[in-house]
Amino acid sequence: MSEHSGRERLAKARLLLDTIAAQERADPQVAHGSRWWLHDDVVPTAVVLLHGLTNSPPQYDVLAPQLHARGHAVINLRLPYHGYRDRMTDAIAKVRASDLEAVALQAVVIGALCGERVVVAGISVGATLAGWLAARTRIDLGIAIAPFSGIRELPAGTNDAFGALMRTGPNMFGWWDPRVKHRQPPSHGYPRFSTRALGESLRISSEMERTASLEHGRRVVLVENANDPVVNNTHADRRFRALQSRGLAYERVILCGLPAMHDIVEPAVPQAKPHLVYPKLIEIIETA
Repeated sequence: MSEHSGRERLAKARLLLDTIAAQERADPQVAHGSRWWLHDDVVPTAVVLLHGLTNSPPQYDVLAPQLHARGHAVINLRLPYHGYRDRMTDAIAKVRASDLEAVALQAVVIGALCGERVVVAGISVGATLAGWLAARTRIDLGIAIAPFSGIRELPAGTNDAFGALMRTGPNMFGWWDPRVKHRQPPSHGYPRFSTRALGESLRISSEMERTASLEHGRRVVLVENANDPVVNNTHADRRFRALQSRGLAYERVILCGLPAMHDIVEPAVPQAKPHLVYPKLIEIIETA
């Protein structure tokens, strides 16, 4: 690749990112917008980071600079209806699977302009999006951290039906932690979830397995917390393992010794111990 073509690619990426930033600045509701860390030229690896449901881009404000310092370009876009100034906003109920998928695809397009190799890493619904992208785009690697493919308490086969019920039934809001309610950290996330949004998140999981595409990624890695109190790890393994039939290499990594928490990458929640998780994620990202 010539120096000139590399700079042209980066210029296109920066133009797309500047447009996103301008749109976010023009929206008075948005307090926590998209972030990116680029180099002066196209680099070997671009990492797309996808945050979780009701969280926002600051979720990766510690991990992203570490990746950039190691020579990677990092793209961290805000998902629709997330990152609002009002943490009690009802807007999250408006989110649809197609909204989340569109931003994930946009992030991959930008990543491909910034790096020769594209890695997508996400947590929760961001993890499910990483699998969805691996099933239908030519990303080199999808890393799914605690994907929201199913709820832990439900048998695997009922999660898709439960997701459909939440999408079509009346929307309700619930506290992530009823003990602390609106005091739930982090400050850049929402303390409540929408049942409609949960249903739309589960739709992505079911679409991932049913996707019929001639294009697909090269490799997908499922990263699970053995003590995750929220998601069904067995169901996630079954769903992601099915991607092998599309020609993807599959690996499952189970992290032991972590607390009983779902969000194991959030630096604003110290008890999550993300410092124990980041080295493993970096190792996976940098393994060809």
